[in-house]
Amino acid sequence: MVATTEGHRPPANPVVLVLAAVVSVQFGGALAATLLPTIGVIGSVALRLAFAAAILMAIVRPKLLGRTSSDWATVTAFAVALTVMNLAFYASLLRLPIGVAVTIEFLGPLTLAAALSRKARDLAAVGAALLGVVLISEIFSTSWSEIDFVGILYALLAGACWAGYIVLSGKTGQRFGGLDGIAICLVLGSIVLVPISVFTAGAQLLEGRFCYEV
Repeated sequence: MVATTEGHRPPANPVVLVLAAVVSVQFGGALAATLLPTIGVIGSVALRLAFAAAILMAIVRPKLLGRTSSDWATVTAFAVALTVMNLAFYASLLRLPIGVAVTIEFLGPLTLAAALSRKARDLAAVGAALLGVVLISEIFSTSWSEIDFVGILYALLAGACWAGYIVLSGKTGQRFGGLDGIAICLVLGSIVLVPISVFTAGAQLLEGRFCYEV
């Protein structure tokens, strides 16, 4: 293994990290979608955020004291973007096939990438990514009877929040070292959603049942 001059491991390949993040996000979303018929949108998102927050808080133990009001405003905005993104995406899954919902949601980060691109090669990469998402989504084979206008709006909102999440993650990273920002972000989202999910889903949150369509 190649080491840096300081004796630390070299940074991971950003392309590999992006691909891993995409696979993780979409796999997690597809798995969590199986919970929707049982505990609803808020319950599903609350469980996802709460488990992630618990794991990161135990591992990262972020620094909370000594933060400025600007730091807290930034990480709170980050938490809002993350939480609303998940809520909107799961709400869209109740009304749209997952391939259609994912395709529409990806318009957010792809539009952001196109807006920030300065080279023709970057725009070509964005176009190729969009084409790839469309081709694997089965959106063209989906019947119009399965398309719900409200579901499309939810997916568009999820995409817009995803773009906001990307921007705010960078701003949060500038103020919080390591994984402190995302850990605090998840805690903030959990603090809001978990009490609501207990009220809406109740004991079903703890039953551990998964609903699969056969």
